[in-house]
Amino acid sequence: MGRLDFGLQIEPQYGFTYQKIRDIAVYVESLGFESLWVSDHFFMTDESVETPCLECWTTLAAVARDTRRLRLGPMVSSQSYRNPALMAKIAASLDNISGGRVNFGVGAGWKDVEYRAYGYRYPPPSVRIRQLDEALEIAKLMWSREKASYKGRYYSIEDAICAPKPVQKPRIPIWVGGTGGLTLRVAAKHADAVNFAWSQPPSFFEEKLSELEAKCRRIGRDYGEIRKSAGLMITMADTREELELKLADQRRRSGAPYMRYLSKQPPNIVGTPDIIAERIGEYVAIGVDHFILRFHFGEEVESARLFWDEVRPRL
Repeated sequence: MGRLDFGLQIEPQYGFTYQKIRDIAVYVESLGFESLWVSDHFFMTDESVETPCLECWTTLAAVARDTRRLRLGPMVSSQSYRNPALMAKIAASLDNISGGRVNFGVGAGWKDVEYRAYGYRYPPPSVRIRQLDEALEIAKLMWSREKASYKGRYYSIEDAICAPKPVQKPRIPIWVGGTGGLTLRVAAKHADAVNFAWSQPPSFFEEKLSELEAKCRRIGRDYGEIRKSAGLMITMADTREELELKLADQRRRSGAPYMRYLSKQPPNIVGTPDIIAERIGEYVAIGVDHFILRFHFGEEVESARLFWDEVRPRL
């Protein structure tokens, strides 16, 4: 196993201001984090009328100007929310603005309440995943051809121009998020990296990576070419006593909108730095070499510092 890379996930839907996102990005860049990721949502819940939620790609463009080294990407952008040619154009533009630091994180889309509110059609999962396949075909053509044409079942373009082309060669890295069988088939075909999230156990990763390897073998793709990334939700503190205080505080805040929303998510990885390092090591052992970390809203800076100083050296 080579070098391990670590990224930080930001969920604008929780109510982040841009000032806060910028401060976190600048800080984790100074620590040595490899990447910053932003979720692609329009709002948290249909009751979140007063909770700010900055748009994903606009936010990434601003972060690109406020950082120098961090790689930047959506984790993940919904293929349904933008015309696929437009999304490829946005990504190429951001790659130029950032000096070649974009990861094209993309998925099939899942948050039906946003689809309904914004007037997007919400077809069955199998259709959304086939749309994702076509969207990635279009992106690769847009980034490589002077004029790109494509006619699919769901999306079509004709002599579409994307200038300037991405800075990165041969193209912007494609990160596919999701674990379903059809999504893994798309990943085997297109992905430079896959991300499974959030806080799924190593046994789940092992099963899904085995499935991905089989799908790669079926189409003649080198499984080793695809990076493996884990999205982990982490609650930690330097000592057991401090951890108990932090968990008690989280219980007191359980009625807060974002905490109610989080209650639907898988359990966090919880512990002191030695325990967190041990848990992460279980993922490393099965081939994961990139970790996207998500900390509790408001705890990003202190948790990133503790992770970098006390967990990373143990790995």
